[in-house]
Amino acid sequence: MDATGALAATRQTLDTLKSVPGWLLLGFSVSLSMIWFWPPFILLLPQSAQSVLPLALLVSLLLTILKFVDQAGSRLLERRRVALERDRERLAGLYRPFIALFLTRHVTICSGSASPRLRHRLANAREELGAYRRPYTGVKRAWRALFDRQTSSSAEVEFGGEFPLLEIADLVRKNAQLASVELIRLVNRADRSRYEDPDLSLMTDAELALFTHIDREHRKLSRRAG
Repeated sequence: MDATGALAATRQTLDTLKSVPGWLLLGFSVSLSMIWFWPPFILLLPQSAQSVLPLALLVSLLLTILKFVDQAGSRLLERRRVALERDRERLAGLYRPFIALFLTRHVTICSGSASPRLRHRLANAREELGAYRRPYTGVKRAWRALFDRQTSSSAEVEFGGEFPLLEIADLVRKNAQLASVELIRLVNRADRSRYEDPDLSLMTDAELALFTHIDREHRKLSRRAG
């Protein structure tokens, strides 16, 4: 047999082994193991079969392991393929159009800290210690105050128009099957925040949270799905 014929035969053998169900290989391996580890069974076999039993058991175990590893790998690759396709749809249908709304709108975010230094946080912790009757509650709140810089942020659309909440909500409605629960809730909160704070000079905290989410998800999906 030439090299081409041997290669074809090898491929055919591998394809045949791949088509064997995993449960069948597992059952065969268990049967050989029972024969090998239980003397009454192995004594029933002819001498020639007893000599090849260890090799057959080893081969069957290897084939079983490889079969289940291959199945697990195939499932993992399929899940990744589905997730990648989902990310591409979300990027093209939602987050890239979201970012496009800010091409001519410039958002400026300012952050400040009420307790930037350790002495400020120590003073806050002392106040927390004496603010509660229960010592445990005071200690717990004081511990949190030691690491709380009391940072707050504000944002505004400097020029280019108002925050495009209506356009964002419209895109979410048109592509609702791609929108996560988090995105829907953020849009809903941003919409309600305008009823509570009709001043359009600054973005509300809910609008800032929505903008931060859009920017973060767009960067993440762009890295994954391009």
